[in-house]
Amino acid sequence: MKNVKNIKWNASYDVLVLGFGGAGGTAARFAADNNAHVLLVDVAPYGHEGGNTRYSAQHVAMAHDREKIGKYFDQLAEPYSYSKKTMDVYLDGFVNMPEYFEKYFGIKPFIWGDDFREGDSLDHKDHLCEYPEFEGSDTFDFALVHNRDFDAGLWKKIRKEVADRKDKIDVWLNSRALELIQDPETDQVVGAIVERNHKRYFIHAKNGVVVSTGGFENNPQMQQDYLHIHKLTPLGTLYNRGDGVKMVQSVGAKMWHMSNYESLGIIPSYVIAEEEGTRGRQIGGWKNVKSGSVIAVANDGSRFMKEDAKFRHGHIYDHGEYNMPHAFDNAWLVFDQKQYQKFVEEKESGKLRYNKLFDKMINATSVSELADKMNVPAKNLTATINQFNEFAKNGKDLEFGRATDSMDEISTNKLYALKLAPAVLNTQGGAEHNEKAEILNNNDQPIPHLYSAGEMGGMCVNRYQGGGNLAECLIFGKIAGEQAAKMKSDTQEVKLENAVPSVNDLIAGDKIDNIELGPDQYVGSTEAGIGGRIMVRVTYKDKKIKNVEVLENHETEGIGAVAIQKLPDEIVKANSTEIDAVSGASTTTRAVEEAVNKAIKKAK
Repeated sequence: MKNVKNIKWNASYDVLVLGFGGAGGTAARFAADNNAHVLLVDVAPYGHEGGNTRYSAQHVAMAHDREKIGKYFDQLAEPYSYSKKTMDVYLDGFVNMPEYFEKYFGIKPFIWGDDFREGDSLDHKDHLCEYPEFEGSDTFDFALVHNRDFDAGLWKKIRKEVADRKDKIDVWLNSRALELIQDPETDQVVGAIVERNHKRYFIHAKNGVVVSTGGFENNPQMQQDYLHIHKLTPLGTLYNRGDGVKMVQSVGAKMWHMSNYESLGIIPSYVIAEEEGTRGRQIGGWKNVKSGSVIAVANDGSRFMKEDAKFRHGHIYDHGEYNMPHAFDNAWLVFDQKQYQKFVEEKESGKLRYNKLFDKMINATSVSELADKMNVPAKNLTATINQFNEFAKNGKDLEFGRATDSMDEISTNKLYALKLAPAVLNTQGGAEHNEKAEILNNNDQPIPHLYSAGEMGGMCVNRYQGGGNLAECLIFGKIAGEQAAKMKSDTQEVKLENAVPSVNDLIAGDKIDNIELGPDQYVGSTEAGIGGRIMVRVTYKDKKIKNVEVLENHETEGIGAVAIQKLPDEIVKANSTEIDAVSGASTTTRAVEEAVNKAIKKAK
């Protein structure tokens, strides 16, 4: 922006926060608590805000011993460099995390290492730390809002803190930040251009702009440029498009560890291939995709990994290192009729981990026919299956070291294949910030009035420790919000032209308005869904549930959406909310049941 003096500003705030995930929500909350009038902007529509925080396990990294956690993170970062001052602030936050929960969320956290009991609804972990062989790892722990995970519990706390400050925080959803506005004479970032309803608005920020837009998981071109990968399937939000990376680059930000990213998958860093614009399904512990008469093959029809490998956010052991498996565009699971029958049994028992599994399969009566359908060399696929069968017969995988009891010979009478896609949980690269969350320029000096928090330039420079990104959302989100809210001596007042009115899409979307109720109809709602509120209208008469309609939900694409469609009919059929959970969607099932029960209670 060449001449900021000629800009026709449409709105002016003390602080502008770009990105409404865990980091942006936290930054907005603490800026408001420091007397700032805040505009919080996110590209996602209502009900889909939350970034990757919403989709994460809700595990927040913490530690019991400061010296030990320092040694542990030194080893995670090796051999790469980082700012000790910034890392110190980050790790101080780990040790202080229980106090943070109590002071700022008003709850005593569930500390996994101390509080876990059999029966808690938590993802199984052999070790809380990702790299138990590293010195100091035994001090690592997780803080959660309660004894459940993968339920958006932390996200809903952050979201509520923002909503509770509606007098200080305006929220624009379905609005995309396009460009930072920088004064060319002072390098000061004074605002941003935001597109909303197909119009561009010039938003002035008196004291600071916080960029918390996440990474570039949904930008194939940036994946090619920075990761040297053709395309990855996102496991989290569909709205992290690298906008923040582009914006900070344009104002001279120093970028770091742009090639670092994390993954998960049904096998290390791979998920079942999905349609364009669809999130991949992370399904942990799905034994039948990596044990039995099943292998994973790549473009040339040969195996490329130890299918049963224990992986650390996608990374698997590779000659003394933990690296991400190569991202092949034409990877497949190949299996036989015996393995297929295991999936059939899963379906018949109601325990199938992926509802569209059978729709995605291809089959053939010979290796050559299957290879042709997979577009891989038949000669190679034949050799691969023969070699694997020898390994299974002899009880030793000489190529990758797969566990003996996980291998079964593949029969070639009837074969199946399932297309895989390399996945990305989040990217870690972006603008480097200092201990005050100030974004640095290429001379390691702060760019005036510009701050960041979260995954866009996060603290993971090499090996990732689970829960670390959520921790920095809370730690540096707080710092960024407080620093951005501080009055600056060089702040300038501006005049507004065609000023936009105050808008809060979060509050407007949360209102229950204009719901028509007929005879014997009652409304129930709950915030217990993984996406937040679920609202139902129940027709209830003579102690019978006649009908259940889901009026509003924001559940995740995939299994959550399937559950929402399936559950009402099951509740009506059983005339009860005590029904079996839809496989893989227990949180959504419980939430629908709770909403229906609340509606029925009104009838009584």
